Amino acid sequence: MPFSISQRLLAVLRRGDVLPSPGPVAAGGRSPRGRAAVAELAAAVPGLAEERAERARTAGLLVGWVAVVTVPLWAVVDLATESSNAGTFLAVRLLCEIPMLLALVALGRLPLGRRRPELLTFSVLAVVQAEVAWMVTRSEDPRYHLLGLTLAIYGSGCVMVARPRWTVALVAVSWAALGLASVSADDGLSPGDLLAVTVYLATASVIAVLAHLRRYALDTRELHTRVRLEREQQRTGVLLAQLERLSHEDPLTGLANRRRWDAELAELCTRTRQRGDVLSVVLVDLDHFKDVNDRYGHAGGDAALRAVAGLLSARVRGGDLVARLGGDELAVLMPGADAERATAVAEELRREARLLRPPGLGAARLSLSLGVATATGADAYPRELMSRADEQLYRAKTTRNAVGAGPVPPGAPEPRPEPQPAG
Repeated sequence: MPFSISQRLLAVLRRGDVLPSPGPVAAGGRSPRGRAAVAELAAAVPGLAEERAERARTAGLLVGWVAVVTVPLWAVVDLATESSNAGTFLAVRLLCEIPMLLALVALGRLPLGRRRPELLTFSVLAVVQAEVAWMVTRSEDPRYHLLGLTLAIYGSGCVMVARPRWTVALVAVSWAALGLASVSADDGLSPGDLLAVTVYLATASVIAVLAHLRRYALDTRELHTRVRLEREQQRTGVLLAQLERLSHEDPLTGLANRRRWDAELAELCTRTRQRGDVLSVVLVDLDHFKDVNDRYGHAGGDAALRAVAGLLSARVRGGDLVARLGGDELAVLMPGADAERATAVAEELRREARLLRPPGLGAARLSLSLGVATATGADAYPRELMSRADEQLYRAKTTRNAVGAGPVPPGAPEPRPEPQPAG
């Protein structure tokens, strides 16, 4: 029965966001709990652990400085209510300022303050509680000092950025200090005062612990949400990067597609006109590609395209762009390459294509027809450059296994589609 009641109480506290919900079950059937669970979540987001430590440190500095300033000011209350003890109480207050200031200096200036801000904040509040507990048991009217005894507990439960165990620890220190002070006092508290102190301090302890538990549960929920959002953003970023890559990549060959080719050709032509540079284009066509497809099937044609794509990618410079424009037509965009350089690359590609042996094609040899066009300075326009490269490609295709480059002879036939066999 007690077990059932405690389970129901825990369920109610979790539904009310007073306790964090249990996390996902880890390997071995256990759910990560407490500090390990929060640390695991914080580690999932880069910089989050440091951010949380800095928040704890900032809150600790706020609580600590309020305590350091407020504790001596309470001497005014001593003068008004404890005239006979005012001098002694002031001396105790000033003496307790020393460890509190040391803890604040460590919190604000030393590496320890960034590593253990909760411990240092707790130390400041523990000194306050020990000091006020001593005064409560020696005061003529403990009501005002009892109020001071509960303020630190409320401050820990509602302001301190730390795990709830620190508020629980502060409550325990407060009770222990009050007990020790009562034992060491000459007269001690009257039964009525003792009952009032007990009820007052117990109420403050319960409220502060529950408040801290609720804040911690909400903070943990926020942390879960933030981690999920960070992970979703990372996944979305990966998917967007993949989508961007796929939108500019030919799926068969892995080369740039026509969309990317058109965009980069236009950009490089603009840059060439602005800077007076040179830009070359090499159009590449697989000879008798239809025959390859007819004889070896589409798998053989795909293997041939991939082999030629690999050759082009391996033989061009790092700044060049290799693309598949469609079907069996590929192209190389060569910024900064003059006609001589582009023609030499085209010839090299033509020769090495004869050495390719794509899988599934047996002893069949591939050959390429290539057309080279170059534009300089103000002449660099995409449509004109591609048109001249296409003319050179058509010249090369009249004999196949050739490179078309240089001026087009007068009276050369206009480019036209290659005739298809009947049937």
